[in-house]
Amino acid sequence: MLFLLVISVVLLLPAPAGAAESLSMGSAVLQMIWALAVVAGLILIIYALARRRLGPAALRGGAIRVVELRHLMPKTSLALVEVRGRELLLGISAGNIRLLADLSRVPGDSAPAASDFEQLLERES
Repeated sequence: MLFLLVISVVLLLPAPAGAAESLSMGSAVLQMIWALAVVAGLILIIYALARRRLGPAALRGGAIRVVELRHLMPKTSLALVEVRGRELLLGISAGNIRLLADLSRVPGDSAPAASDFEQLLERES
């Protein structure tokens, strides 16, 4: 990697005035393609490193998991979220998030918790 970087820097250095006249069109095109390949390679490497550190894989080990997200209107949606074993139904709007229902089983409650988002929506409507 360091070798390619050194070669690319040497190729991109400005040539002396006498040598500039002796460059053919073909060598100038090859130099431009090489520089473009180096820049594209650096962009891809930076993208891969950023994705590895900041992407969804970094968030997988957390305590919050979005089970399902249902959009109702352009800026309004319902979210079924699991937090440390508890299922919560959240209403999300443009500037507001509200807890609509706690779907986790409460000790002593005889009714089973709704395991499916569709069943909950049918029961509530």
